[in-house]
Amino acid sequence: MVRENTLAAIDLGTNSFHMIIVRVRENGTFEAIAREKENVRLGSGLEEGGEIDPPAFRRAIECLKRFKMLADNSKAEIRAVATSAMREASNRAEFQAAALKEAGIKIDVISGYEEARLIYFGVLQGLPVFDKKVLLVDIGGGSTEVLVGYRGDILFSKSFKLGAIRLTEKFLKSETLDSSQIRKCKLYVEEIILPFRKIIRDLKPEMIIGSSGTVQATAGIIRAFEGETEERPLNHYTFQSSEFKRARNMILEADTSKKRSKIPGFDSKRSDIIVGGMLILDELFQLLDLQDMTVSEFALREGIIYDTIRKWEHFQDLEHSKHLDDIRQKSIMNLLVSYTRDQEYARHVAKLSLDIFDQLQSVHRLGKEEREYLEASSLLHEVGLFISHSAYHKHSYYLIRNSETMLGFTWGEIEIIALTARYHRKSSPKSKHREFQRVGPREQETVEKLSAILRIASACNRNRQGLIETVKCQVRKNQAIFTLVTNQNYDKSLELWACEEQADAFESAYGMVPLFQ
Repeated sequence: MVRENTLAAIDLGTNSFHMIIVRVRENGTFEAIAREKENVRLGSGLEEGGEIDPPAFRRAIECLKRFKMLADNSKAEIRAVATSAMREASNRAEFQAAALKEAGIKIDVISGYEEARLIYFGVLQGLPVFDKKVLLVDIGGGSTEVLVGYRGDILFSKSFKLGAIRLTEKFLKSETLDSSQIRKCKLYVEEIILPFRKIIRDLKPEMIIGSSGTVQATAGIIRAFEGETEERPLNHYTFQSSEFKRARNMILEADTSKKRSKIPGFDSKRSDIIVGGMLILDELFQLLDLQDMTVSEFALREGIIYDTIRKWEHFQDLEHSKHLDDIRQKSIMNLLVSYTRDQEYARHVAKLSLDIFDQLQSVHRLGKEEREYLEASSLLHEVGLFISHSAYHKHSYYLIRNSETMLGFTWGEIEIIALTARYHRKSSPKSKHREFQRVGPREQETVEKLSAILRIASACNRNRQGLIETVKCQVRKNQAIFTLVTNQNYDKSLELWACEEQADAFESAYGMVPLFQ
């Protein structure tokens, strides 16, 4: 049996230091147990080939000491990686020595290419894009990594010496910015990126992903446009070019840091450096004719974790080391294993749900995405029992909706899965329910149809022994006839009674009278 391990990854960026502590499972996947971030501003005042200034040096060492204590509390092995600022600092060796002596942390300084590679692997842990040709953009404080990847292979990678702090120090240091400063900065960015435009465009990426503070800040502003007040994850959130332009204009029209800090949805801690990051993002949108961008909250830290796990000898033969294309399935299974007491029951309910879904295709007219949502909610519909039997369907909704392990799914998809699980018993979906109001009319209809199927599948396994092998479905005018199939002389009366209890929900969702035999 493979032992469980705890691992900490530290990303020493030009602007911020990040740490993630994870528990590595026996199958080589991992779950985050702690995340830390400090705005160290290591690159503040740092010129290319210059020294990290004394205040930034001390801030960084003190931060690492705190990170070390947290990692030690979790008994986590630490891997620390430094990027742009440390690559260029003339006193890099001194800093590494101080970090080792005072904080007990060995720091690896990595190249821009290696940084891009690890970011790509990190993104693959959180988005289901293994089979897509993706253009990845990561705008840091000191550099911007641009990569095109497909199925884990890197087709193009370039680390540009363009970053939010670097451009601020070079062009945008004054308290009040004018159009001349912005124009000079914009031309500088264009000059550096332009030679690579054709190479990138010729690769024809299918999907554009952004994984940085600048991208997340932009998404936060756009969320505010939409009137979004609830704080929720940005991972997998997509914004359009037109939405980006509106956010860009708001940032550039605010000529002082104080004005920018008041923009709704914007993290005020970035108000002094956001203009530089926004100008880089703007040039990429324009030069590469980007139509949209999807946010990844997974980046370098998660890439470090994945890379380290892959190198560990006892994980080298695991399937996880070779394939990254089934994130969504692994997410569901990890949640199932963590919270479900009767996994065989859940798997059988999922089988019955999919049997019914496939046979009712001509009636519900839903696609493969909705089929996947049904399978996920069927597997997870009882996770709420981990909290309490009383109203456990509501607890299931809460656990699915708020779990950090639902990787690879968008927020909207998670909501559908959670709602379908929530409505597998008791009350059917109602417009007065607050959680049901959160989704639009189309999603509400999907939840009604999927939850009606899940209700019947769950009822068919009322004995929890899987004695109903499958369900045969026939559609006749305004009737749906369900035949419960068993392979032995089993009295189906309990299951038939349980199915009848769910008849109203099915009729409401489909406009058909269900008959059970």
